[in-house]
Amino acid sequence: MHRTALRLVLILLLAACCAASGCVRRTLEIQSDPPGATVWINGDNIGTTPAKVPFDSYGHIEVLLRLENHQVRREEVRLRAPWYAVFPIDFVTDVLLPVDFHDRKMFGFKLEPLEETDTDALKARAQAFMTTAKERLAREREKRGIELPKPPEKTD
Repeated sequence: MHRTALRLVLILLLAACCAASGCVRRTLEIQSDPPGATVWINGDNIGTTPAKVPFDSYGHIEVLLRLENHQVRREEVRLRAPWYAVFPIDFVTDVLLPVDFHDRKMFGFKLEPLEETDTDALKARAQAFMTTAKERLAREREKRGIELPKPPEKTD
């Protein structure tokens, strides 16, 4: 009888500990300058900045930000585990301690505006590249003795 009562007390204490166990909340916050960028984390669209999402595990993640008229920003960031989330301490803080922990990871990104493209200069560079490529190809053909068939003449 005495042992049964002791077992019952131990079971009740264990149940009370489990019911009063702590909780670890993990939140990832992404901000951008300027705000309003669309955010992808590991390929999943999570919304626009400022964005706040829960996360389950630590390690490396890829953050991609896009905003109209700004350069795309892609970064790999590391979510480091705090002391209370490292094995075997995490078992105690997650299950046994009746304390709530909140781990908040914040990252900010500066988005650079797109540079205006001088289309005339771009066309000139493309033309120069094509001319150089044709000249090199012609020299290589001549060096190897390769003749190309002449294109058919246009008839109107």
